[in-house]
Amino acid sequence: MKKLKINNFSKELFTITVFILIAFTLFFLNKPKADQNKSFEINEEFNKELNNIYSFFLIKKNNQNNKKIIKVESGDSLQKILLKEKIPQLEINKIYSKIEKKIDIRKIQKGQLIQLVLETKDKEIKISRLSFQIDNLSTAYLYANKDNYDLKLVTKNLEKVNFLAKGVIKNSLYNSAIKIGVDAEIIIEFARIFGFEIDFQRDIRANDEFKILYERFEDDQGEPYKNGNIIFAYMKNNGKEMLLYRFKDEENIIGYYTPDGKSIEKALMKTPINGARLSSTFGFRKHPILGYNKLHQGTDFAAPRGTPIMASGSGVIEKASWNGAYGKYVRIRHNSTYKTAYAHLSRFGKNIKSGSRVQQGQVIGYVGSTGRSTGPHLHYEVLVNNKRVNSQKLNLPSGKNLTKKNKENFIKEIQKINELMLISKTNK
Repeated sequence: MKKLKINNFSKELFTITVFILIAFTLFFLNKPKADQNKSFEINEEFNKELNNIYSFFLIKKNNQNNKKIIKVESGDSLQKILLKEKIPQLEINKIYSKIEKKIDIRKIQKGQLIQLVLETKDKEIKISRLSFQIDNLSTAYLYANKDNYDLKLVTKNLEKVNFLAKGVIKNSLYNSAIKIGVDAEIIIEFARIFGFEIDFQRDIRANDEFKILYERFEDDQGEPYKNGNIIFAYMKNNGKEMLLYRFKDEENIIGYYTPDGKSIEKALMKTPINGARLSSTFGFRKHPILGYNKLHQGTDFAAPRGTPIMASGSGVIEKASWNGAYGKYVRIRHNSTYKTAYAHLSRFGKNIKSGSRVQQGQVIGYVGSTGRSTGPHLHYEVLVNNKRVNSQKLNLPSGKNLTKKNKENFIKEIQKINELMLISKTNK
């Protein structure tokens, strides 16, 4: 715990001395030639001013000493902090009683700042004011009120704005989008949406263009707080333009559709990982460990250890455990025809276990080198009727087309989104 202390006593003493000298000089230079009674009144007035000067500096010094900004260290709690400041347990109980009704005080985090204003009454140190940030939006203020405390929570207002990010890809989508202020989570979601059509590691060309219209929540000062949904996504890849609009159909199912009402989604994504290099294709090869030619019945993607791996499609996990030479392994059954498998994981994703249902694009694990492996990579397999096939040459079934009624509503949504793009905030 670090305490910010300011010791300006020497400076203040010097300033007080200067004030006193100035006051004495003015007094003697301007002393009127009057009777003794008038002189006595002036002396009285001078003494009052002198006391005011002293009082001002004394109070200032005391306020500085009594105000503390405390940084929460590992293992700290509000009670521990207050006890170190010699606050009586009875006062701490009153504070906790007031705070716990509205705030989970256990959520105080390491590195958080707590501001205290202390005062001494009847030789006991008490809290005059206490404040700390609950989260990025809310701050708690506690004030002494006679024999108890009042608690006030101040929360910033959030405004939803539509933000249009436009850019040109120079080396990668991620780097180009980051440079124009797009958050990583929006970039990842954008890549996931287009992941059915574009491999962002191998299909991207220099000077490809992108646009992302998404919801952004800003605080009272116009600072971004969190992101919402991507409303519109655009890619110009190798001269080919692709436009995708977000739409919720009559069954409340949300998807992304081309202007003619065709869903971008397919049974399986083209690749289950971003930021990876295709290191080994499907087919016969000399095995790097066994040393002889062997049919490689999958596709390998080399990537740094810990890179997230996504479910290629929605389905049920058949297996999530150690699997011999595969190491840590996940297999997903998508329907009666398709399955996908992911091997050599360093660890599994949250709640990934046999029998769990996963959604397309959900993180199921992270790149590793477990099992029979020469380095960090993902071994990826697609099984059609339990037979391993080349995922890179597989013609996957397309997603649904909108019904007549849904398409009418979708056309209206396109018009609405196109209008939003004209009035949205933009990076350019």
